[in-house]
Amino acid sequence: MLSVLRDSVGGWVAKIFIGVLALSFAVWGINDVFTGYRGDALVVVGEEEVSAQEFQNAFIRRVNALSGQLGQQLTTAQARDLNIDRQVLGELIRDAALDSQINRLGLAVTETAIAQQIADNPAFQNAQGQFDRQRFQSMLNQNGLSEALFIALQQEAILRRNVAGLIDQSLEVPRTMVSAIVRQQNETRAAKYFLLDENDAGAVPEPSASEQQTYYDQNKRSFTAPEFRTLTILRLEPEDVAETIDVTDADVRQLYDQRISDYTTPETREIQQIAFDNVDDARKARERIVAGTDFLEIAKERGMKPIDYNLGDLQRTEVTDQTLAEAAFSLPEGEVSEPIESKLSVVLIRVLAIKPEVKKSFESVKEDLKKQLSLERAQEEILNLHDAVEDARAEGAPLGEIGQKFDLPVIQIDAVDQSGNGPEGNPLTEIPASASVVRMAFESDIGIENDPLDTTAEGFVWVDVTEITPSAIKPIDDVRQEITDLWKADKTRELLIAKADELVSQAKAGTAIETLAEGLQKTVIETGALKRRDNADAFGPAAVAALFRSSEGNSGLAQAAEGLSLVIFSVDKVDTPAFDPESAEAKTINTQLKNGVGRDLFEIYIAGLQDSLGIQINEQLWESLQGDEQARY
Repeated sequence: MLSVLRDSVGGWVAKIFIGVLALSFAVWGINDVFTGYRGDALVVVGEEEVSAQEFQNAFIRRVNALSGQLGQQLTTAQARDLNIDRQVLGELIRDAALDSQINRLGLAVTETAIAQQIADNPAFQNAQGQFDRQRFQSMLNQNGLSEALFIALQQEAILRRNVAGLIDQSLEVPRTMVSAIVRQQNETRAAKYFLLDENDAGAVPEPSASEQQTYYDQNKRSFTAPEFRTLTILRLEPEDVAETIDVTDADVRQLYDQRISDYTTPETREIQQIAFDNVDDARKARERIVAGTDFLEIAKERGMKPIDYNLGDLQRTEVTDQTLAEAAFSLPEGEVSEPIESKLSVVLIRVLAIKPEVKKSFESVKEDLKKQLSLERAQEEILNLHDAVEDARAEGAPLGEIGQKFDLPVIQIDAVDQSGNGPEGNPLTEIPASASVVRMAFESDIGIENDPLDTTAEGFVWVDVTEITPSAIKPIDDVRQEITDLWKADKTRELLIAKADELVSQAKAGTAIETLAEGLQKTVIETGALKRRDNADAFGPAAVAALFRSSEGNSGLAQAAEGLSLVIFSVDKVDTPAFDPESAEAKTINTQLKNGVGRDLFEIYIAGLQDSLGIQINEQLWESLQGDEQARY
């Protein structure tokens, strides 16, 4: 439906309406409007009321539309988790506020104007640019709209557009702003550069013992081992007990029969359809086809495109019109039907191809089903085992003994830090429900009997902390090599930067960058023209940013794209293109800025309109609707 309205309404106001769909309660604040109500309306905005039925219809349409986009049916609970219910309510409140203002202003739109707008909509026109009623009805059907409802929506949209259009009818974006953005996006700079790498820093000696000690003292955080905890974990998951479950072939066969639809690919048919205004026209067309005229030739004569006449490769249940479904799935492959009176028009259909139903054999899925059944029964068994483990815990039995008694896996973790890593700094993958287990372990203590935790496999884990190794600074003798490596890396960078600074000073004093590079036996590289978001190999983002901070003929240094290397560069050329306000780019930027400012003004307008009208929501009715929706789906 939204796509239809976008095409119908057009212009920047439509884009604003679409852009503020998520505005909802960001403007009004949902908590603030649940303050009262009038009568049995769900929402009252000024003199406008929104009924519970209106909300339910809008909510169902939104859930169905999103389900179609996602390829699976959303439940009410899932939609509520995504705040779809509140978003829909927010949109209804917004529209009610605009409708109230429309009534205040006494605005109206004639049926002639609505009809003309529908006729002018390209979405409803054929290849010759003429209004095509068949396309119009098809579009309505796809969006779950009746003709009367669509016309009403068009009328509302036109009136709301007229109200919103008053907001920025005289809005003009300053030319200076557009010019600055065009320049920022299109200015180019070229540079010549060479690289200094760590070898150019010269020899870096080994640090002395005193230098190591100083570095160690100044960077103790880098040499501090985190707190570690030793854990005993008892795991109880379906897979841990599935092998003990007795599953017969008869049990598996029964499950196969129950779930046969899961292993069946239904018959599909590739269907084409041509719509006609009446039965006589359809019958004449079929006579021509029987006489030798191609089916698609008839479709082209009627201004239809492939998207119009190809319904796709469909299952019977995917054909929403039952009359069409019966006809399509009774036709032989390649034949054209007699005229069929569907819900919307008279049609001829043709079945291009038939893919028969396919069923997987019992033997091919037997082992998978047996495993599934074992796991399902194990899920029931682990509830009994859970209680048995808890009883053993209450009697004081340690987890290791309990695991041995019930033949359950016991996992020993010698050391884990608060991030779930071991002493080497790598994640410990053998911990089930790792995040929850580690969090509990560091909130617990030695000797504390913790509650079991749920796992993603619908099982449980019990955790005991058996030892705590406090966080401590590593002895200097254990990290001397690490200290040496870090100290030398820092010294190398210091020397490299000092050398680069000296070279840049020489360049600024007039020494050509080619001369500097030659003295170091370096190759000078030309970047070519770069924009602010471009890169050129080693001349990465930091160097490009430094380039655009420098003027033509100036020099500088920056971090290279990789490693410790530095870029020594000279700005070779700055090219600022002339500003053309009539260029496509300038016009696009002007439109984007105007739309952005327009959206801001629209939000301010809606907020002010809401303040002046006031909003009341029937909180009890809202809460009851939540229950009704849950029952409905």
